[in-house]
Amino acid sequence: MIESQESPSAISRDFIPELLRVVSQNDDSGNVTWNVLDSLEVLLDAGNTCGALHLAENVVEMLGDEPRNRLFKGYIALCNLMIDGDIDRGLATIEEIYIEIQHGGFSNVDRCWGTILLSRALWVGVYCRATPEVELFRARTLLSNEFSRIQALGDRLLASKVGLELAKSYVHCPSPEVSAAQEILKAVTALVESEGRSAEVSFDCTRMRYQVERDAQSGEEGAVSDEALRLASRPLGGVARGLAELSICRVGGIGSEERVFSIERALELFKESSYRSGEFESLLILANAAVENDHHAKAHRIFSQAVQVSVEGGFLYGRGIALLGAFQSVAMSGDTEAAQKLAKELLGLCKKPLFLGAFGLNVVAALQLVGDLSAATRLATTCEKHFITIGIHSLAGQASFMLGASHAESGKWRLARSAWKRALTCDELRRSHISACDKRAALAQAVAMVDFSERGALSDATLGEIDRLRSVSEKSLLPFGSSSVALVALARSLHVHAQLDILAKRSVEALKSLSKAREIFAQLGLEKEVALSDALNGLALLEASKDRGGDIVEEAVAALQRSLDYFAAMGSTRLLWKLHYYLTVAGVMRSQLASDAMVRERWRQMSIGWLKSAERDVQLLTLEGGMPRAGSGEGDFSPGLKPEVLEPLKQVLGLVSQKRQSKSKIEASGTTSKRFGRYLH
Repeated sequence: MIESQESPSAISRDFIPELLRVVSQNDDSGNVTWNVLDSLEVLLDAGNTCGALHLAENVVEMLGDEPRNRLFKGYIALCNLMIDGDIDRGLATIEEIYIEIQHGGFSNVDRCWGTILLSRALWVGVYCRATPEVELFRARTLLSNEFSRIQALGDRLLASKVGLELAKSYVHCPSPEVSAAQEILKAVTALVESEGRSAEVSFDCTRMRYQVERDAQSGEEGAVSDEALRLASRPLGGVARGLAELSICRVGGIGSEERVFSIERALELFKESSYRSGEFESLLILANAAVENDHHAKAHRIFSQAVQVSVEGGFLYGRGIALLGAFQSVAMSGDTEAAQKLAKELLGLCKKPLFLGAFGLNVVAALQLVGDLSAATRLATTCEKHFITIGIHSLAGQASFMLGASHAESGKWRLARSAWKRALTCDELRRSHISACDKRAALAQAVAMVDFSERGALSDATLGEIDRLRSVSEKSLLPFGSSSVALVALARSLHVHAQLDILAKRSVEALKSLSKAREIFAQLGLEKEVALSDALNGLALLEASKDRGGDIVEEAVAALQRSLDYFAAMGSTRLLWKLHYYLTVAGVMRSQLASDAMVRERWRQMSIGWLKSAERDVQLLTLEGGMPRAGSGEGDFSPGLKPEVLEPLKQVLGLVSQKRQSKSKIEASGTTSKRFGRYLH
């Protein structure tokens, strides 16, 4: 049976199945007395939040009106918070219970665990980005004071448990503070060793020391080795051995067959012991290993198992991680229908405050990827408001940036400009100079496209604003010197501004920017960005050829073809149709410039071939549901270009009867039957 008072019978992690049987069936035929606090802690540690909730509810019912039921009501509130994600209601309930316990003449044990419950709720809220980060410092203060108080009372075992919670608050947070955690763990280790009573607590302390020492890359004498961690786990049963392997795998990865076998064996041990959290983490490791090896169907199957484990265990945060992994797997395998279904499920879960803070921005990216821009826009707006409310300005800026991307993909450039201005303001206030460069480049694009979409050209005022944004970014990056991160930010900015220079018919300036960007990307070994530079270089050369003749067109074709070869190998359909489109444009221009009839016809036939390839690409995109869209990185080349631009080319190449398209429509698209004029969006 399970007692609400202290009991000498400690619970091992390997006894969870028996504990769950007693809880679910109220069967105490084993005649073993277990302490209820230990039982709840073991269940929560095991990721059996639903089981812990059921146990706490049973105990509250058993205690009736006894004062001690306050603590177990606190456990009920914490479990509901983790299952349902209602952070405000959960925190309010736990805070009320904490105050009542602290000032109501309750025992030291109840006061201690009441403090732990409140601190957990606080740092869960912060970790999931559902509450202001300042709450983390309150949690640490509460635990630190309780740690000192319990030590002064001489209860070393209880103090060690509080100390472990305090160390976790420095590790499981948005910005881990490993050195602080190490100092706390040294003190906890001394307490455990002097107590000599709890092998489980000692192992937990050793395992956590191992993790933070590896995070700090500590080489100091006395650091916990792989073998020492395994040795500490051996007397404690299968779950402890599995946990040791998980910790070792986090550091060394899962590259070798031996390590994969160790994780698979740990997974079986966790399943046998109903240790959900270990089972969940093992599945994530195996799924990510499958992703790394491009086994997307296998990864999806394993991620789906992890989703089921998280649902049965009752931990919402884990469900989000597993669902996003499953989404990534089906998206990479091209299963559009499955990706859309998962994106919809993720969107539904964003109604839960805890889930919104933790995964809202990831879900925005997923919605953008499947082309549900209206849902992406609504959710990005919600995320922006949420992060502003709780004071996380970096994430508010990220939400604004993603909101702008959704507007831009929909052609709503004024709204994109407004969102990107807010994103830039967030970065500038935080002095995040490198990130601000991306925001300025995006803002410059929106400023240009608002003007271009309304006037068909860029005014001097618009060009001045674009040049000012570029100048500010370049100056802000000077202090970073040859930092690779700063160089990439500069080169990305040069890409955007080169496209705007092409739009403004400033081809010479565009070519200078692209030459510098390509050099940076090549130096850093970024092949995709080099290929994008080639694509943009082709566009700039096409613009220059309008005044300088056929040789420049052929240079443009060569640059576009290099880019096409790369993205064809990558299977980037959304870029391929654009490259085939611009190659067609180049072919038409070269054909019209040729004086020799055979040369003219040869270029015409090449243009027809490229145009047909572009149409096949567009058809494939339609079958794929338009994936990927905004947020895929493929919007870096000619954003806003739509498949409708292929129609005028059919007219030019004689593939469509003149009667089928009115003169006004041809002129509106920027083309004529005699001379190919504007070709940019």
